[in-house]
Amino acid sequence: MPHEDPDDPEEVSLRRARIRGKRLALGVVIAVAAAFIGSSAVQIVSTVFGTGIAPLPAGQLGSEERASALGVRELKRALDRASGRMLSSVAAVNGDEAVAAFRQGLSPEWEQADRVKRACAGAREGLEAWGALQRLLIAEEQLARRAGMELAPLRRDVIAHLPTDLR
Repeated sequence: MPHEDPDDPEEVSLRRARIRGKRLALGVVIAVAAAFIGSSAVQIVSTVFGTGIAPLPAGQLGSEERASALGVRELKRALDRASGRMLSSVAAVNGDEAVAAFRQGLSPEWEQADRVKRACAGAREGLEAWGALQRLLIAEEQLARRAGMELAPLRRDVIAHLPTDLR
């Protein structure tokens, strides 16, 4: 193996070039990481605090925008009602029963969900509103399933304290 001379100008220049290359590569990696982190932070903050959400336009009576807004409002009210009934229901002992009780509580409004979805598809900002409503529906169903399963032992404990003729 040849002996490297630390004072050789070619060796010194080669080492400096390698160090510059490493610094440049690290700079590129840091810049890409900073851009990714910044972009993610902007998206997360806007989602958490609701900035950048454009509400449905008020629209004229009979317009797609108005039909979409009214439909989403009614379906959301039905979700609230069904969720309240499901959470206060002692009959929902397991997750499947809780979800069934929750879905049953969505009627009659949710029987018109396809009509509302079509109205939202034709309305400006309608698909975003429909998507938000669907995310809420899925979250409520998951809560119903989980609450039913997690509260089942507590419900059984309360029932066990009752006399047999009152169970």
